[in-house]
Amino acid sequence: MVRRLVLICFLTALLTGHSYAQSVSLDKYTNQLLFNVFTAQPDPSIQDFIKNNIPLLYEKKKIEGVLVTNGSKHTQAYEEVHTYVFTKHPFFKNSFTLGKLEFYCQRSSDPKNNKLSNIKLWFEFDTQLEAEMAYGKLIEACMPISSDKHFASINGSQIAEFSDTKETVGFGKIRIRLTADNLDRRTFKILFETENDL
Repeated sequence: MVRRLVLICFLTALLTGHSYAQSVSLDKYTNQLLFNVFTAQPDPSIQDFIKNNIPLLYEKKKIEGVLVTNGSKHTQAYEEVHTYVFTKHPFFKNSFTLGKLEFYCQRSSDPKNNKLSNIKLWFEFDTQLEAEMAYGKLIEACMPISSDKHFASINGSQIAEFSDTKETVGFGKIRIRLTADNLDRRTFKILFETENDL
C-alpha cells in the first residue's frame, strides 16, 4: 500500500512539479515544517515557547549556524530536550492526532557556548490510512524540490530521503520516516529529520 502511494506521489510530482519547484526550495519547505524557527519570522504560535525554552533561537538576529551537529567537547555541557506539542500546524494541513517539535540543546556554564544540536518533528496518527496519506503528501511536496532521492523499507518502516545539492546554506538534506508506534502498534508516527545518508 505504501509503495503504491509513493509511486502515485512520484508521478503526481513529476507532472506538477515544475511550477511548485520554482516557488519553494527544500530549505524553505523544511523551515515551514519547523514553524520557521530558523528564520527571522518564526510562526506566532511558537514564539513564546522559543522565548522561554530556547532563547538561543529567540535572541539571534541572524539564525544561520545556530543548529550545530558536531559541538565542541572542550566545554562542560549537558543535554536538554524541549518539546513543543501542537494539534494544528501552520503549514502542514493534513489530519494528525498530535504533533511534537523536539529541540535538543547543549547547555553550558557559559551561555555563549549554548548550542542547538538537533531538531526533530513528529506527527502521530490514530490510523494507518491517515499516516500513509500524510507521508504521501510530504513526499509529494519534496519530490520536485530535491535533486537526490532515496526510498527504503527497513524493519517495517518506510523511509524517504531527499537532498538538494544546489542548497549550500540552510537545510539541504531531510529524512521522512513512517513507522508504527513502538509501544502501541495500533498508532503510527511520521518522523521528519534534517539529515540523511545521501
